[in-house]
Amino acid sequence: MSEPRFRWGIIGPGNIAKAFRDGLRDSRHGVLAAVATRNPGRESLAADYPAVRVVEGYEALLVDPEIDAVYIALPHTGHARWAIEAARAGKHALVEKPLGVTAREADAIFAAHRAASTFVGEAFMYRLHPQVATLVELLVAGAIGEVRMIQSSFGFQMPSFIPEHRLFAAQLAGGGILDAGCYPVSMARLIAGAAVGKPFDDPVHVVGDAQLNAEGTDSWSAAVLTFASGVIAQVACGTMIRLDNVLRIHGSAGRIELPDFWFAGGNRDNSPGQIDIVRNGERETVRVGASAHLYSYESDAVAEAVTAGRVEFASPGMSWADSLGNARVLDAWRAQAGVVYPFERADSHPLETTAR
Repeated sequence: MSEPRFRWGIIGPGNIAKAFRDGLRDSRHGVLAAVATRNPGRESLAADYPAVRVVEGYEALLVDPEIDAVYIALPHTGHARWAIEAARAGKHALVEKPLGVTAREADAIFAAHRAASTFVGEAFMYRLHPQVATLVELLVAGAIGEVRMIQSSFGFQMPSFIPEHRLFAAQLAGGGILDAGCYPVSMARLIAGAAVGKPFDDPVHVVGDAQLNAEGTDSWSAAVLTFASGVIAQVACGTMIRLDNVLRIHGSAGRIELPDFWFAGGNRDNSPGQIDIVRNGERETVRVGASAHLYSYESDAVAEAVTAGRVEFASPGMSWADSLGNARVLDAWRAQAGVVYPFERADSHPLETTAR
């Protein structure tokens, strides 16, 4: 007999949700059972999610007995509220990055799922791809000697500044730091951890700055993270800048390069995994040979964790402590850059809507 399938529901059927949908088609354990939306009459839903149940309202999905876990793909300001509501409903949750707008939100999410004994994880899809485990193995084995410096960027050029767009709008926690900068920060912390034999490490010092737009959110930004081990990471991001988007890890004996590491050497549909090691002027390419959809790995990792009775990802996935550390770095980077959202100034945080 085949094993029972892990039944997923999606909250917020936007573009990133369609990537998760495609990942489930390649999943070993999961199946998409339903999609929740506040506009079930939208014409595109039938084409985007053929033969998938569409339910009206996110609450309806959370009380659905045919759903094992939810994937939360809303704008940033909706992540904490619905992750907490999922815990209250007894549902496991995978939350698109960033887990919350702030470390405070992340902590509240973990408290809710700890109380409910349900799984919750931050959806950094690249962390579960085999490329990352291979990268950590190479670093631990001394492929480039002692790790000294990390350089990583994630920046793209939007066609124009659109104040109401989620990437810019202050009320939606827009800006490059939360949307794109979270990737190089999470990778830098992973590498710094591998350098000292830990799943991750947190910097002891963060210095950052940004160019702000008319919404007061960051259009491009950079930061330096200093770790107690001596490792220094330079990270950069932006929504209005074409950065090279290459991860470079410099060591005492060479360097490692990974272009667009979050796509694992390809894209969402085809991410085979490729790591370039440069030593003494010669380049060696390590090919991981992965074949599944990039987003299939995180869905399977959730199902495997739940089956094993765990409430968080195993390394190199983002554990609760890892996600909380990442959020604290992003908080510090934003503070240094002067990015303050209106709800933070007004002391009326969106998280308060979950209070009962």
